[in-house]
Amino acid sequence: MGNNVLKYIFIIIVIGLIGFGAYKMTKNSEKQTEESIDQTSTVNTIQTDIRLAIASFDTMNPLLSNNRNVQEISRIIYEPLVTLNGNYKMEYCLAEEIAKTDDLNYVVKLRQGVLWQDGSNFNVDDVIFTVDKILKEGISTVYANNLRGLAFIERIDDYTLKMTLSEPIDFFQYHLTFPILSKNFYEGQDFTTSEKNLAPIGTGMFRIESVDSNVIKLVQNETYWNSSKQPMAKEISINLYGSTGELYNAFKNGEIDIVDVKISNIEEYIGSLGYKKIEYRARDYDFLAINTQNEVLSDSFVRKAISKIIDKNNVVASCLGAGFVSSNFSLDMGNWLYSDTWVEPNMEEAAQILSQAGWEYKNNRWHKKTDGNTLELAFSITINGNDRTRFAVAENIKNQLANFGIQVFVRELNNENYRASLENRNFDVILTGMTCGFSPSVKTFFGEGNLANYGNDQITEIMKIVSNTSDDAILHENYDKLYTIYLEEVPYIGLYRNTDIVICNQGFVRKYNTKRI
Repeated sequence: MGNNVLKYIFIIIVIGLIGFGAYKMTKNSEKQTEESIDQTSTVNTIQTDIRLAIASFDTMNPLLSNNRNVQEISRIIYEPLVTLNGNYKMEYCLAEEIAKTDDLNYVVKLRQGVLWQDGSNFNVDDVIFTVDKILKEGISTVYANNLRGLAFIERIDDYTLKMTLSEPIDFFQYHLTFPILSKNFYEGQDFTTSEKNLAPIGTGMFRIESVDSNVIKLVQNETYWNSSKQPMAKEISINLYGSTGELYNAFKNGEIDIVDVKISNIEEYIGSLGYKKIEYRARDYDFLAINTQNEVLSDSFVRKAISKIIDKNNVVASCLGAGFVSSNFSLDMGNWLYSDTWVEPNMEEAAQILSQAGWEYKNNRWHKKTDGNTLELAFSITINGNDRTRFAVAENIKNQLANFGIQVFVRELNNENYRASLENRNFDVILTGMTCGFSPSVKTFFGEGNLANYGNDQITEIMKIVSNTSDDAILHENYDKLYTIYLEEVPYIGLYRNTDIVICNQGFVRKYNTKRI
């Protein structure tokens, strides 16, 4: 148990110290951490200086940077209107309240008493300035998609603004996670080329004290407004490296405490000793969309039986390996509205489902008599033939279903025809994927014109309810209903999602051992 406890303690302490990456924790991780930490532990041995790193540094302006390391670290310097907790649930940050007045209009009340790190007051002009920069032509920012659909923003008073959308967006508040920058700080400056982009001021728990060619030094923000989130760390040194390879070598040599990595084979770069590795579910999600208008697949019993046959763990182990984990639903990366009900492969149950629906297993195939004709249980899986990983996945699923007596054809298309097939819903089953947003919206799967051509009156009513409430209890109740219907109707079959990794220097971990360990 010690190693598991240690890695969870590491995650929660790092989040408490640094503040970035909170969204990476799952419910189980948090629960085990809370139960495992000895409440009599002391913080006397807490390390008050932390060493992070950035490879291929571009700018510390979070709106302009395309560097993943900068975007992660910037979370402790600059703050958004709303943030997300460890369960991807929205919490207010620089916004104190957001009221949805109708499908297109939101009134945002800002938090008063927040100071920029130069001592000036944060107000509505800073938000409008930031929004204008994100939407400005010629500026490339990773946050542009956050504000898609925003028609205009209106100042009401110093701490109130109104946002109007061009079309309804479910859970629009969850898109307001972009960092806010100071208007006065950039007054009279060219936003994209200003030297001030080396060290912009923020409202977060840390501020940039100095920048040179090798190190960016952060210190605690003495005027930070949120007393409940005061960090234990006093200083953070961000070492700058020319490449990711140099960064990995520096970590291996003990020059860095913590690194968040995207590659699953990190051992090839830094070995396997001297550090702790924490793997967490990430947002890239692959699934099967089933055309519910297909003659055979319109039968929900057939779809449910198929979901009971496919062994996702086998798919991951045989076709993907490290860096992936089986997945059942778009929200199962730890979202607070996901009910953790796993679908285990069960051949016996699948056979019973088909038999009860009038299907008969004969001559190694499943058949059904309908209107005097015999219908065979067979269909095709459409894939992008240029994606050899998904080709291997489709072949694996094909073989699993063939062993059960269901005939499957793998339909390979080029990029253009694959996209057309997806857009026109011209498929029996299609293997596709998406990067899941932080919003709990499932409109892609269950809204009008969804990928599966799926319609259900109860689902339609649920979608209306969740789009028009912010009540946690109502949301939980209706997402539970939706998920129950999903498991019965099976318009989609979740397969797997990618994983990311946090690595932590062993010496840094030891400083956080508790008495129970």
